[in-house]
Amino acid sequence: MAQKDTVRLRQEVEVTKAYQPTILDAVKINDIPKIKPEQSELPTFDYSIYSKPVFSTFDVTPVTAAKMVGDQRPEMGNGLLKLGFGNYLSPYGEFFYNAQPDKKSNFGMHFKHLSSSGDISLLNGDFVKAPQSVNGAELFGKRFFKKSTLSGSLAYDRKAFNYYGYTGDRLSDIQKEQMIPFLGDKQYFSKGTLDVHLKSETLSGDDFTYDFGVNYHYLTSKTGQKEGQAIVSADLGKKFGNMFGILNFSMISYNADSILSRISHTVGGKHQMLMNISPSVKWQSQTASFQAGLTTTVVQDDDTDGGIYFYPKVKAEWSPVRQVLTLFVGADGHMRHNTWSTIAAENPYVDPYHDVKNSRTQVVVSGGFKGKLSPKTNFVAETSYSVVKDQHFYVLYGTDIYNISAVGPRSLNNTFDWLYDDVNIFKISGEVLHAVSDNFSLHLLGNYYSYNMKTLEKAWQMPNFDVTFSGVYKPTDQLKFSADIYVIGSKTALLSEPISSSKPSMMIEMDPIIDLNVGGEYQFSDKINFFVKLNNLGFQKYEQWLGYTNKGFNTLVGASYKF
Repeated sequence: MAQKDTVRLRQEVEVTKAYQPTILDAVKINDIPKIKPEQSELPTFDYSIYSKPVFSTFDVTPVTAAKMVGDQRPEMGNGLLKLGFGNYLSPYGEFFYNAQPDKKSNFGMHFKHLSSSGDISLLNGDFVKAPQSVNGAELFGKRFFKKSTLSGSLAYDRKAFNYYGYTGDRLSDIQKEQMIPFLGDKQYFSKGTLDVHLKSETLSGDDFTYDFGVNYHYLTSKTGQKEGQAIVSADLGKKFGNMFGILNFSMISYNADSILSRISHTVGGKHQMLMNISPSVKWQSQTASFQAGLTTTVVQDDDTDGGIYFYPKVKAEWSPVRQVLTLFVGADGHMRHNTWSTIAAENPYVDPYHDVKNSRTQVVVSGGFKGKLSPKTNFVAETSYSVVKDQHFYVLYGTDIYNISAVGPRSLNNTFDWLYDDVNIFKISGEVLHAVSDNFSLHLLGNYYSYNMKTLEKAWQMPNFDVTFSGVYKPTDQLKFSADIYVIGSKTALLSEPISSSKPSMMIEMDPIIDLNVGGEYQFSDKINFFVKLNNLGFQKYEQWLGYTNKGFNTLVGASYKF
């Protein structure tokens, strides 16, 4: 952790059991001539609403490096200090410290700060104030035993911003004050997390494996919401002859306060209990593997009737040519626990009193192939079909926004509500990694989505495709360059009118996103490194959420010092 050398213009919020449209298990290729073969798992493709956290421009994401077999372990330092500054009045600082590890323990800490001021120009030409900040602190450590490792962390993070956006024609300050309830209001999410794990460290495949965990977080917001969640989990495994038995278990206790209950329509508290148990059996040979099991989820809610849900868990792989081509198929399913914090992380501009019910992916059927086109080129291709119940889609409610002179009460929300629908999603995904040379690597990832809605006209604010193209080039030992191009397909947003209104709802087409970002590093000495980040080089103005325009061209320049 002490040697981690990654700067992001945004810090991501972890979403438990979130759907992530990416290929998780591709065998990564780096700028080295030989890659150590590793056992890989069947990639999981899930569905999610495309979202980004507080900072609205993309960040450079270098291709992750694979380690060369027999590579000598570098000498570790104790810490790393990174300082920088960018336009939009953006100071940045990050500090890592790691005590020199010994045979029995390891300890470290991490602190970070990134903030931004300045105005943002909305698509309607209005300049609005959009201050944002991310702060974090973490203490972590490990204790090594003969056959297990005890690890723990204590973390705090705080993300602050304001509701700066709105859609429609440009309004005067008086009109905005009359029509938009949350415009300019400040918001923050302050979260403390405790995580402890006891994991087995086995030397033999016949040993009993385990990973016991306890996780607790407590979150507060400026608008008064509070959330506490405790998770107890256990992942167990044991080999029986040619078979391997697996048991995954978790128990969740969840509490939230000061939310608008979707059941009683009053502001108050909420309590849920969830239990997940997933036994399965896996058979594996040198060229094939097969896993079959069943996931059972039990839900208890103080406001509604509980339920028991069952999901299949089947995975199969076959390699007709080992380490060259692998075919795979699978069937899976799960419940997404839509807590207050997961929804706020997915869309920070959602109504802060939200109470979104859980969505259920009844089944995901997937299949595809992965392998190597050459010693320097790896690929994964997959198609999947998902059946999802009670999926939420974000919409805005408003009245008379294009007729300012109309008589009568008028309002325009700039916090999002949501509509539910059952949806079937067909998805095609592909990923290619290619090492052009020892110093030049390329990475291409793409997803195509097709939504079959049951009642809604469209999948509101969902793109039909997304593509990411990344590259890393290191011409010398001192210089390193990286670049990312993000392309997100067009989306359709809904400006919905209340049932009591006689006005029709409006569908608004949101333009595609094309965002180019580059970064560079110069290793001045063994201890000092200079870096620069240039984001949104295309100077494109786009909205990731309706009414909320991104930052324009932005930079971050700084230096790091290792000690």
